[in-house]
Amino acid sequence: MSATEPHPHDADDVRRSVAVLGDRVLVAPPDDSERKSKGGILIPATAESVDRKGIWGETIGVGPHVRHVGTGDEILYLPDDAIEVDVQGESYLIVRERDVHAVASTRRDGATGLYL
Repeated sequence: MSATEPHPHDADDVRRSVAVLGDRVLVAPPDDSERKSKGGILIPATAESVDRKGIWGETIGVGPHVRHVGTGDEILYLPDDAIEVDVQGESYLIVRERDVHAVASTRRDGATGLYL
């Protein structure tokens, strides 16, 4: 690279695609996944919780080794099993497929007869 060429990281308008790797699932958390304490403190979706309440989120992308979850599915996961990431100002979560407890999908394979 010459001294006159701009460094690839210098340009703010350079857009790079995001690929999910391995057995990971990229999730858009629901709008209500953040909660407030009684004192009004905002608790992020990935904060550890003593009640271990699962939340549903929509999958945005899946890694090449994910077998049972597809893009557009709703998955049930525990917030403390997720990694929070920021992509262009939007918050997403990355969850391992093994940490997904249930999948709600329009596909019919393995359905329980319950619907969201």
